[in-house]
Order: sequence, then structure tokens, then C-alpha cells
Amino acid sequence: MTPEELAAAADPATLGNYLSELPQQPHHHGPLTSIRQDEFQGHRIVIKTTYEITVDGEPLTAPLIVSNDGQVHCHALPTYEFRSATDTIRALIENFPDDFPGGDHPGGGHDSGGHPDHQVPGTDREGSA
Repeated sequence: MTPEELAAAADPATLGNYLSELPQQPHHHGPLTSIRQDEFQGHRIVIKTTYEITVDGEPLTAPLIVSNDGQVHCHALPTYEFRSATDTIRALIENFPDDFPGGDHPGGGHDSGGHPDHQVPGTDREGSA
């Protein structure tokens, strides 16, 4: 790819159009299940872990993935790796404080002013009415 072709492909309008045409990931409602699989000494191992997450009583369906070595990954924080689901949710709250009204984070304690809850990028958070 030439520098000119790269610059054209990186143009915000071109990139935005490309991204908007990609298939959308389905939004999960309800518990999220992570499936790990392994082969060991001729045996097939399948481990299904179901997460039902709430923050301040509000459901949060975070796209958590648990690797075979137990590390937790979240699409909303793609460059992070966590030791637990709790650490993952703490990082979501820390990195997206405006999406979690209340709490004691800097600038916290505000409400949505009648506006719908914002989505944590990469999650499907269901707000209450």
C-alpha cells in the first residue's frame, strides 16, 4: 500500500463509512457465558462460566472473555488483561466514570439529568426507567 493509499483509507469519512458497513456484534441481554475449551491426555474439557453483573443494582452486560489460563479480557478495554471479573468491572468504572452515575469518583454524584444512560463502549448496559 502506498502512503497515498494509506492516507486515503485513514480519512475519517472513508474509515467511518467502512466501519459502519461492518456487521454489528449482537447485544447480549441477560447473563453472559464465557466458554473455555481444552484437550488434556485425550480428554475434551469444556468450562462454561456465566456472569450476571450489576453495578449499583443496574444490570451490566460486559463482554468478558476468560482465557484458558484464567485471565479475563473485556472488549471495552482491549489492551488490558485482568486477574478477575471484579478487577475488570473496577477498571470499567475507573475508565468510564460518566457511565456509572453516583459513586465517589472525581466529578461523581451527578445524575443523568433525565437523559438515558450512556453505554460503556463495547458493553450493553441496560439502564432503569
